[in-house]
Amino acid sequence: MKKITLIIIAVLMGLALNAQISVWDGTAERWTHGSGTEDDPYLIENAQQLAYLAVQTNELHYSNYEYHNMYVDTCFLLTVDLDLGGENGLEWEPIAQDGISLQTRCFGGHFDGGYHTISNINIKDGSGRKFIGLFGHIEDGSIKNITINGANIDLPSFHLLGIPGGLGILVGYGKNVTVDHCFNNVSMVLEYGSFEFGSLFGGLFGRMENSTITDCHNNGNMTILEVKTNYSGLAFGGICGSLYECNIDYCSNQGNLFITQSGNNNFAEEEFCGGIVGIMSGSMTNCYNTGYLEMNVAINEPSSFIATASGGLVGSTMSEKDLSVTNSYSATDINITGENIPSFIGGIIGYKFDDAQAVSTNCYYLDIIESDNEYGIPQSEAFMKTQDFVNLLNANGDFYAMDIMNVNKGYPVFERYYSVEETDFANGISVYPNPAKDVVNITFSNNAKCRSIDIYSIDGRLMKSQNDSFNKINIANLTPGLYLIKVRMSDGKEFTEKIVVK
Repeated sequence: MKKITLIIIAVLMGLALNAQISVWDGTAERWTHGSGTEDDPYLIENAQQLAYLAVQTNELHYSNYEYHNMYVDTCFLLTVDLDLGGENGLEWEPIAQDGISLQTRCFGGHFDGGYHTISNINIKDGSGRKFIGLFGHIEDGSIKNITINGANIDLPSFHLLGIPGGLGILVGYGKNVTVDHCFNNVSMVLEYGSFEFGSLFGGLFGRMENSTITDCHNNGNMTILEVKTNYSGLAFGGICGSLYECNIDYCSNQGNLFITQSGNNNFAEEEFCGGIVGIMSGSMTNCYNTGYLEMNVAINEPSSFIATASGGLVGSTMSEKDLSVTNSYSATDINITGENIPSFIGGIIGYKFDDAQAVSTNCYYLDIIESDNEYGIPQSEAFMKTQDFVNLLNANGDFYAMDIMNVNKGYPVFERYYSVEETDFANGISVYPNPAKDVVNITFSNNAKCRSIDIYSIDGRLMKSQNDSFNKINIANLTPGLYLIKVRMSDGKEFTEKIVVK
């Protein structure tokens, strides 16, 4: 059995092959299958049923700062791809959104996306809300196996009610949450808004506490323009704005972050931007960032600012808290502009509070960065694209591999996701060679009868279809990358395998 290592980031997307897509019509309907247990979860079989979950978690109002945790220990499974109608003007109400601090709702269940895609989400105008995302507020629960895809998120003239507030494509705020295998491919534009104390922004998560985040990836850009801050503390991150006492592992960001702040910022004291996390305590292992970071800050009273800082992986530590970063790298440029503002740049960590403890181990950054601290080791771009650099990152295990398909600007990618086996993949059906360049050969056992062979892109688009001559399929016109081949047999069985086009 021959094992072939593939360096293809698209395999991380986890999208269903030839999946049915349910398009939201703006209504809500109750789910009809399942009992909500781990073995028999409620099935979300269309977009209307996901909207019903939002309606249920948002309909109750509680005062006196009481939290109402909905669907505690209840399990949900998404069974189809969803189109939430953003391109048609439909607005999504976050699941368990908080209106103001006296009306507090949160989701306490377990949501499995089933490796499906939720696309064209248009998050409703965030004015007056604390937490904004597909899920606004989740505690003591879990989310896994979701890809957010499709249209941009654009929130003009909004006000995020803080103390503190959070905005992320997937989750606005989470506490005691486990998140695994989630992806964002949507860019976010926020403009002409105002923020309160501690507003936190991330490609996937706004603010997370005491949580574990694994195998999450952001490819969407974040652009925040012409915003005003009335109180102190803003943080921006490719994956998460703020992680408080969290563990984050095997996560990456390829999205660019552009932050431009102006206006009445008399009370603003600090702003932090990080390729992975804006401000953090806890541990980060096996993470990388290749997205560009830029901050342009203008304030009315420079003396009120403590610091503006940006780091390749983490913008800043948290006061009186510990941070460790291990086996990680940043390969990006960082730019901070603004007059009379103390600013700090770090290849790995941008800023460390004096009362915090921070350590970086086996971490590296691009040597074009003039880092203001000792965290991380600078390396040249040329070296960071070599096998020798991969070997450095892999000093304590097999974590990274070469980007031979150039899906990460030539910098290392995660090895754990990029392997297929050149062997029979189902009941005597063989596909070879793999990787292939011009033709893929397919052989069957003597009694097997094939009905059709289809090749799909990793995002589910049908690229080739063949209903006769089943022994080979021509792939010469396909762009190099990862694809999925589906073989349908005459007895109704279907088999799927990954193939690589060189």
